Amino acid sequence: MPRAAAGWMEPMLATLVEPAPLPRGWVYEPKLDGVRCIAVREKDAVRLYSRNRKSLESAYPEIAEAVLAAVRVPAVLDGEVVAIDPASGISSFSLLQQRMQLRDATRARRSGVPVEYWVFDCLLLDGRDLRRLPLSERRRELEAALRPKGPIRLTPSFDEGFEALFETACRHGAEGLIGKRSASTYVAGRSRDWVKLKCVNNQEFVIGGWTDPAGSREGFGALLVGYFDEKGALHYAGKVGTGFDTATLRSLGAALARRERRTSPFTGGTPPKERGAHWVTPSLVAQVGFSEWTHDDRLRHPRFLGLRDDKSPRSIRRAG
Repeated sequence: MPRAAAGWMEPMLATLVEPAPLPRGWVYEPKLDGVRCIAVREKDAVRLYSRNRKSLESAYPEIAEAVLAAVRVPAVLDGEVVAIDPASGISSFSLLQQRMQLRDATRARRSGVPVEYWVFDCLLLDGRDLRRLPLSERRRELEAALRPKGPIRLTPSFDEGFEALFETACRHGAEGLIGKRSASTYVAGRSRDWVKLKCVNNQEFVIGGWTDPAGSREGFGALLVGYFDEKGALHYAGKVGTGFDTATLRSLGAALARRERRTSPFTGGTPPKERGAHWVTPSLVAQVGFSEWTHDDRLRHPRFLGLRDDKSPRSIRRAG
């Protein structure tokens, strides 16, 4: 069998399902609130890629250096870059935001936000493509090859105990669990062999506009967000008016102003009827936490968590 070269490999994605114990033959991993990262360990260098193949080495230079030492042969690893909140001990997407937008290695190192790379899969190892192996075998290969040190972590995996694991994750404010079928091979794109078991609703939405700020508030009042359907129409999901600090109001407000347009991008479903609305070209993706969907398909208690530049706006669908 010819040896495979280490290079970009499209990641496998999990499907959102209602949280419940999974059948025998599945394992549970913590659901991390960070940025998906494919690490390509070449002979003398490491390349880091987001899930949509954007380069990440300049944002997380210490991760690239650590991967070079953590695995001694050419390899392709799959994992999540996270920033751990020192107060809660769990991954914090809002904290990671301070690193995500940086593209200068020196500034990234001086940001004061330490990051870690939690590795959970091995797709290629020393010229061998492992993607057709079952997850259980890939895990054994990963454990034998990886030397977790410094910011490199091996993501824990559990083959039982859903109730205790899920209760603990939710009680501590974590996102939930990822369930994976042990016999599953690694396939590119969305699969039901990997599932998301979430404590709270937390997903991405496309920004289609904003409202005017009130009182002494700067930048904007609320974001008008939505999601695309299969035909490419943008559906309105509601307005997000909380979760912003002053710096975000200013920087995001400026980004919105640069994208302003005259017509609404919301062409599917019931359009927004917000007073003082301004429209933008739908090119920005926001991570939003919320309690539930209302009967009229609007977000209840939405809160802005951060921007995502690792996901294409056109890929954003309603997940629940």
